[in-house]
Amino acid sequence: MTVERSIIPIHYNLKIVPCPITFSFLGECSIEVCIAEPTYGIIINAKELNIQKATARDHLTNYSVTATSVSYHVEDESITLEFPEMLHIGTSWILEIAYIGLINDKLSGFYRSVYTDANNNVHQMTTTQFQSTHARRAFPCWDEPSVKATFTLTLVVPQGVTCLSNMSVDATVNLDDGMQEVTFLKTPIMATYLLAWMIGDLEYIEAYTTGDFSGEPVCCRLYAPIGLATHGQYSLDLAVKSVEYFSQLFDIPYPLPKLDLVAVPDFSPGAMENWGLITFRTHAVLLDEHSTNDRQREIAVTVIHEISHQWFGNLVTMDWWSDLWLFEGFATHLAYIVVDELFPAWDVWSEFVTRVQHVLKQDALRTSHPVEVGVANPSEITQIFDEVSYMKGASVLRMLSGWLGEEQLLKGIRKFMMRYMWGNANTDDLWMTLAEECQADVPEFMRRWTRQTGIDESTIMVRQSLFLSTGDIREDEDDFIWPVPLALATAEDPTPKNIMMTTKELILKVDTTRWYKFNMGQSGFYRVSYPPRALDFLGQTLKNGEEAETLKTADRVGLLTDSAALVAAGVSPTSSFLTLLKYFEDEENNLVWAEISLRLQELVAVWLEQPTPVVNAIREVQRRLFKNIVKRLGWAYPEGEDPAIGNLRALAIRFAGRAGDPEIVAEARRRFVIFMANRDTSAIPPDLLFPVFEIVLKTTTGLEEYEAILAFYRETYSPGEKVVALTVLGYGNSPEMIQRTLAFAMSEEVRNADILSALATLRSSVMGRAELWNFMRQHWDVLYERHFDDLRFVEYFILFSIGMFSSVEKYQEVQDFFVNKDTSQCDRILANCLEGIRTRILWLERDREDVEVWLKTNGYLAATALEKVEVGGSGGSGLTAIAAEENGQFDHHPFSRRTSSLHVRHDLQLSLAGLGRSRSGSSVDDGLSPATNDTRHSVPSATSSCSSSPPAVYLEHPEHQHLNHMYHTHEHQHHDHQHHQHHEHGQEHRHRQHHHEHIQHSFYQQQEQHARSQVYLNESAARLIDERFQLSQQPEQLQLNGAVLPETTAAVPGVVMNDLMVVSVAANVATATAAAAAMGVVPPRATTLEGEMEMLRLGGEGDY
Repeated sequence: MTVERSIIPIHYNLKIVPCPITFSFLGECSIEVCIAEPTYGIIINAKELNIQKATARDHLTNYSVTATSVSYHVEDESITLEFPEMLHIGTSWILEIAYIGLINDKLSGFYRSVYTDANNNVHQMTTTQFQSTHARRAFPCWDEPSVKATFTLTLVVPQGVTCLSNMSVDATVNLDDGMQEVTFLKTPIMATYLLAWMIGDLEYIEAYTTGDFSGEPVCCRLYAPIGLATHGQYSLDLAVKSVEYFSQLFDIPYPLPKLDLVAVPDFSPGAMENWGLITFRTHAVLLDEHSTNDRQREIAVTVIHEISHQWFGNLVTMDWWSDLWLFEGFATHLAYIVVDELFPAWDVWSEFVTRVQHVLKQDALRTSHPVEVGVANPSEITQIFDEVSYMKGASVLRMLSGWLGEEQLLKGIRKFMMRYMWGNANTDDLWMTLAEECQADVPEFMRRWTRQTGIDESTIMVRQSLFLSTGDIREDEDDFIWPVPLALATAEDPTPKNIMMTTKELILKVDTTRWYKFNMGQSGFYRVSYPPRALDFLGQTLKNGEEAETLKTADRVGLLTDSAALVAAGVSPTSSFLTLLKYFEDEENNLVWAEISLRLQELVAVWLEQPTPVVNAIREVQRRLFKNIVKRLGWAYPEGEDPAIGNLRALAIRFAGRAGDPEIVAEARRRFVIFMANRDTSAIPPDLLFPVFEIVLKTTTGLEEYEAILAFYRETYSPGEKVVALTVLGYGNSPEMIQRTLAFAMSEEVRNADILSALATLRSSVMGRAELWNFMRQHWDVLYERHFDDLRFVEYFILFSIGMFSSVEKYQEVQDFFVNKDTSQCDRILANCLEGIRTRILWLERDREDVEVWLKTNGYLAATALEKVEVGGSGGSGLTAIAAEENGQFDHHPFSRRTSSLHVRHDLQLSLAGLGRSRSGSSVDDGLSPATNDTRHSVPSATSSCSSSPPAVYLEHPEHQHLNHMYHTHEHQHHDHQHHQHHEHGQEHRHRQHHHEHIQHSFYQQQEQHARSQVYLNESAARLIDERFQLSQQPEQLQLNGAVLPETTAAVPGVVMNDLMVVSVAANVATATAAAAAMGVVPPRATTLEGEMEMLRLGGEGDY
């Protein structure tokens, strides 16, 4: 709720007297206001404040009136002060409010913290965190970003205690009782959420800017808990350079007299850009001899991001939280520009591409939100501090920079900053300023990217459509057109051609007998889906010496991530991604291997509860890939080695070890023993601490190693080492370890801000998932109440507890548990998780057999490894059969043309319904039904027109003959498998299986009810389909035992080209291969994708 605007604050004079013994404080807030309309009452934001007295005084006449009542509006987080006399229009009013507030332990508002130094001395601290709407918990205010004012702050604290705020100290007065009044200089005009103060025992180091671009030299200090300040030298050096850099970049000197960076022991976000007083989690700003190379890069990006906000966000501020993306996205983009200039060897733009993959996944959910999103209340505001606002924002700005040119973009930014300096602006203000400066239609280009949910997806012919991770795009959802900068490179001309696609279809001439690549440089925010042969050419290029260098790191990462996303969405078989990995065997770049590790980890996570031989075979793929790197690089860290090589070594040891390589496990255990005996860092260098700890815990069921790591956590004073030790505890490999980790994470020994570190890795095992889910259900009410104000904790606790489930039973359990819970504070993450569970169910049902066949064929899984392979992997596949057109005729002979027309078009929607297993046994598929004997991948596959939520570009090629054919499916003999399982496991299993059947039948049946028929076919194709499928209009809402599921449809889009139907069908296709192959049709695939948010980067991202 926004408060009334008829009263405008001009200046706040604030006095705070903390009472640490009672965890409370006394406050006096004197606000100069302008009253624009006569009123008897004033509405102002306040939360958890007890108003003692409120007076309105006209300082010109000295007339004053005291409020007779105070009304508290808890839901709106505001109060109304009622006065007995009317307050007249004027600018001379002063509102004086005396109140009592709480120094809470919720890591927001004005809160308390405690730390223990290296000598075991305990130190108390109090600090603030006001973004987004928590200033109202410390003083009554108009707590909105557009209601700016100036501030003068006075703190009454014990003498000798360090006091910090946005400005330098103006005066200190010692009082008789051992206290002192510390008053800070008046701030510039700014938003309430940027005010900050801190009181406690801190030490600092300092440095000054040169003043070459920042006007007068600026004093920069780094404050930290006692004994840790010297660990901040790296961040302090970055701060000094960044202040000068941004002063020059914006052509505006740094606006304040000083800049402090503070490491806060208890802090929820990674960092906060308070003007002149930037606060950080300790490990986000401090480095020590145990810090890894990756940590250096992460700290650089974080520190520079926050310093860029001192201009872009603080000097010019958003009108409302709907424009959060603009300032967070730009700060991220600018941080990468500066880091790239300061550390060119780091290749941070390639690392940027890997980070963008997380938001591409999130944005491929129906539950995602546009970059520009309307928000009204505090809980909605908090939920948009996510990867969409930060990384999608930065990505579309990078795409804009590629279109306009970076220098043109920065010139426009300078003009924008000068125009709105000290004020507020919104997204449209920026677009209009850039349009003026760059003489380009920036608003038309950018509004489609910022106001439409999703990713674009591209394939040859070139055609764009919405890309949803679930793939079930409805016709009314795929009416978006994005301006897509295609950036096409070819074998003949590897220099990217910037082709702007502004229509649903586009025709390009490209030699399809050699490699070509769209989105060269990966600056575009969209997925690209290639035909199999085009992907094969790109793969061959990776192994082709000098030509391989044409595909830079970002392009290789892009190939991997696009392929993995399209596989998970059902556009391509999972086996196609596994095959692609073979082309990367000789890869040497650590960022590319990091992406490979993430995608394999995702695959293991989805398959984790499948038969053990299959999971072990997937891990064997991982072991062989990474073991080769370990053989090449060894364990030693030579002096002066490129940090990127060290990163790759640690990654390879970790993933080969977690895959169970016996040599690596043995070496890790040997080094662990030496390290724990005398803390010998030569045995475990800093980069290997996490991998070795993880490998040891994952490969033992005894408690000795667990106790050693727990003791290490308690003993070490290094913030980085504490994070490592706490995080790896979740890898415990026995029920007792898991229970102890849960208990320890919730104990007083672990800071609230660090609890998530331990929980993140618990879900890496089936046992851990089950125990964490049980713990959540047992303690939900207490946890929710305790952490209600820390929505980051609530959201990630939900994600870690349910985010990796992949069965119908668990879906039902989650629905049942939350059906009567208040989830208003976390509805977005809960919807994401539910969508993720549903899509993982589909992925497994669709591709279970495909993966097993690939593993057997390639020697990773013995044919006898499973007593009986459970089939059902291909039900619900749906893939667009596609063809290219040349001179009005379709090519009947694959690969016969050297040059063909590449069409880019927007899909007409085709949804073939009926698609669930009917009780009569007809082939009706809902995208979830099991199927057998699916050999659809034995014929060349084309790219589906189904997509996920950002745009997707589909490339179509003349590799198929006649597309107006459909094919049959065989009924899956699911009961045979059930009979086998009952016989094998006895009566207890029989009861479980019957329960599973009941839920699964309900799930499939409800999916079938939701399917819809939207068919655009030529007459012959319609007759074929009519013979083989039941088409029916069905209800729009899908329910599961009364619980509403995220909307889905059971089919994917189709395209009509001339009189020939390009079809995408979600059908139970397992036995259709023979007919399909005879007709040259690519078997259809269902469309799903892993749907949950990416896990936190807590020490180590890999959980499996």
